[in-house]
Amino acid sequence: MKNIYVLFGLVLMLTACHRKGNNEIITYTKGNGPFMYVKEERYDAGKVKQGDKVKHTFIVENRGKAELVIKSVTASCGCTIAKFEKQPIAPGKSTPIDVIFNSEGKSGIQDKNITVVSNAVPDTKTLTLHCEVLNNNK
Repeated sequence: MKNIYVLFGLVLMLTACHRKGNNEIITYTKGNGPFMYVKEERYDAGKVKQGDKVKHTFIVENRGKAELVIKSVTASCGCTIAKFEKQPIAPGKSTPIDVIFNSEGKSGIQDKNITVVSNAVPDTKTLTLHCEVLNNNK
């Protein structure tokens, strides 16, 4: 009986569900669904002058076996903007996430987190843009 509970638990851990359109449920078993991969999850822009805009493009790759859908991309602060394509990403393909940080009014070490939510398992990935903003008066 104990083996049945263990087997049932393993099946639950390895399976994720995704709703599609008209309440149709698609079940992905680990390894058969989308997988969101970002080689460079943290970008260090170094030292920048106060008022500069720091731009960087993170590349998100689908290393899974089903379409990857990025549901949302949000920045931790209003001084950071993230833009992304809303089309599904086919297996083996990639898409850019363009991030712009406006350092106006900022100083010192800055870590801006960008949260990417998708239909992958796990469904959330956090990207970080790091820099040191130098005060113009120094």
